[in-house]
Amino acid sequence: MKMNLRYYRAEDREQIRAICADTGFLGDPIDPLFEDRELFADFLTAPYTDAEPENCLVLEGEAGRLLGYIMGSRSAGKHLGYIAWRLPGWIVRAAYGYFFAYGSASRQYIRWLLFRGRKESPSAPRKGVHFHINLLPEARGLRAGKLLFDTFLDRMGELGEKSVFGLVVVKEDRRTERMFASYGFRLTDRAVVTKFREHRKEPVHLCTLVQERDRTPPPRAPRLLLSLHDFHPGTRCQVEEQLEFCLSRCPGHVSILVVPQYHHGSSVEESKESLDFLSRCEESGHDLAIHGFYHDRKDLPQASWWWTRFYSENEAEFFQLDREVALRRLHEAKQMWDRQGWRARGFVAPGWLHPRSLEKELGEFGFSYTCTLREVVHLPQGKRESAWAGAYSLRSPWRRGLAQIWHPIWKRRWGCQPVVRLSLHPHDLEVPFVRSQVGVFLEELAQRGYGSHSYADHVQS
Repeated sequence: MKMNLRYYRAEDREQIRAICADTGFLGDPIDPLFEDRELFADFLTAPYTDAEPENCLVLEGEAGRLLGYIMGSRSAGKHLGYIAWRLPGWIVRAAYGYFFAYGSASRQYIRWLLFRGRKESPSAPRKGVHFHINLLPEARGLRAGKLLFDTFLDRMGELGEKSVFGLVVVKEDRRTERMFASYGFRLTDRAVVTKFREHRKEPVHLCTLVQERDRTPPPRAPRLLLSLHDFHPGTRCQVEEQLEFCLSRCPGHVSILVVPQYHHGSSVEESKESLDFLSRCEESGHDLAIHGFYHDRKDLPQASWWWTRFYSENEAEFFQLDREVALRRLHEAKQMWDRQGWRARGFVAPGWLHPRSLEKELGEFGFSYTCTLREVVHLPQGKRESAWAGAYSLRSPWRRGLAQIWHPIWKRRWGCQPVVRLSLHPHDLEVPFVRSQVGVFLEELAQRGYGSHSYADHVQS
């Protein structure tokens, strides 16, 4: 069976809820025990998918069908806060169902929750990442479970977490203690669960499983993710000068963000000098990313005064762009890369503004990354890495004054992180204070051991 492990996306929510309800009764559908599937799935999955979606992984089969998931809560405050916010609505729904809609089995389940559920819950650690895992029958087995657990635990290790735990139902023929021991978990407490007594002869236990292991990856040399934006035939000289200026101070590789047909003008393919320069850059190990298609919003609706007029001055081409139009432009850009023999490993929308739903298609196109202003998105897995891009907005005197103040603030907050992002536009280095700030910053990074990396190199290493 073909399986793909990736990070959770918003469109996965309904499938996750269905899996939860279909496996909630000892691996079988919850319906004989509790008939309100929506309430059951909401209580068990929404605190993860809605409050901490970045800690959720899904196992995807053919045709986008989900086969299982593992979800974690790193923040007790977020988890409990979400439950407190939703609890009144859950209580009202359960009370209505109990008195007016539910059958006897569901009413008995609610009575168990109220009067015995708390007593029959084993003790759990006060600290650590709490996980919740479920697999459909066709995906159960050591391979799928190990893939989910290992990836989840490695991700928690990347985030500095050293302890994970879960409350897991255990019976003789399913989810045995020996099986979890093979994953490195130890059982710290267990309690007999009586809610299954009328349906199962053998005793069923709820167990607390804990793994305490430092899975933090070995330290990696700090890196600068350097991107040079808006390459087209009219900016070739500025980008070429930026490339030399930056790499002479912090050596390595960069991502050059190429606009195939800037502002509906001449195509990059119509300029032999541009093609020769870009081909030399790729041969030198630099990354040529697709940066929209036209970059501007010609013939597109305004959509949002703030984002399309004030923030980007009509340059946010992919902001709320119709899906079919977006896919057509992506296809045409990728065809250009194919014709030139370039590797299209990344797509970055102008203004870093694109519909989040587009990221699924980007992964299917074969791109390995995209970016927002604050994140690097590893595709197709969907891992979102926090890293705020340092950039300048210099279109007017007041923006240049604000940029002069903003750079030291950004540098203090984001310029010392293990991964630093710096994004330059063609005319940035023509402004004296920008040239000075960027030059000093790059030299400081190099002295602290940073090397310049392209986005493509970063997401693949």
